[in-house]
Amino acid sequence: MTLGLPLALVAGLVGALSVACFLWGAHLVTRPTAVAEDFVPALPKKKREGTFLLHRITELLGHPFGATLMDLLGPEGQARIQKRIDEAGRPGGITVLRYVRRKTGEVLLYGTLGILFLLNDSPMIALVVLAFTLLSDIVLYTAKQQRMDEIQKQLPDFLDVLAVTVSAGLSFRQALARVADAMPGLLASEFRLALRQMELGSSRREAFETLRRRNPNESLGRFVSAFQQAEDLGAPLAQTLLNISLDMRREDAQYQRRKAVRLNPRVTVITAATMLPGLLLLIGGGLFLGSGINLAAFFG
Repeated sequence: MTLGLPLALVAGLVGALSVACFLWGAHLVTRPTAVAEDFVPALPKKKREGTFLLHRITELLGHPFGATLMDLLGPEGQARIQKRIDEAGRPGGITVLRYVRRKTGEVLLYGTLGILFLLNDSPMIALVVLAFTLLSDIVLYTAKQQRMDEIQKQLPDFLDVLAVTVSAGLSFRQALARVADAMPGLLASEFRLALRQMELGSSRREAFETLRRRNPNESLGRFVSAFQQAEDLGAPLAQTLLNISLDMRREDAQYQRRKAVRLNPRVTVITAATMLPGLLLLIGGGLFLGSGINLAAFFG
């Protein structure tokens, strides 16, 4: 009896250790990268852009209908959707197929919920729910506006540095690559993409036309047009870039003024919506308290 208990404990520990070693070995077999972590320096992990939970749900709901709807859209419809996605910068890595699935899922999910609320005599809630069927379009529109604003801010400084770099004696392509590496941002990434297209065989005109179609910013479009005209006429490149930069700065000031003018009505509406109820309550309450009306006598 005195030896049975220690032997049982040793047998239990050996069994538990065997099970633990088996599970750890299975983990290493299924995850081979974990074995190499001790010997190979870990590479920096890329930050992945997550997908919104509601978008995941709607994509799952629309998945069975994606291929059929893609055939119904045809090449022209797919090209229009692709253009909108490119202008928005492909938020979340969205593709045409994912957009179609997401849009179908939104119509199925929010449309069904909206009809149920409408049948339950809740028209206001039904309208709010039905508005979620435009969620993907709102995301694309918001991302497009943010890209346009960012390009509008970065373009004048980018052209100034590009003009100085060209004046130093570098060719246009070398100067563009140098400035794109020195000034990180959305505009630099777009120019790097244009340079990559030129390296793959596209002409400078084709790469810049694709850049203009991908970014529907008016200032960037005018820069591409002015640059191509200067290139055709043989004007000095550095002076042309400086002149374009000055024009872009004036355009940026006008753009900011137009944006401020568009914001004025929104600020007025928000101010009225937040202050008017309290103001009416304050004035009405003061008049009521000052009038000395006896509500008990009025209601009997």
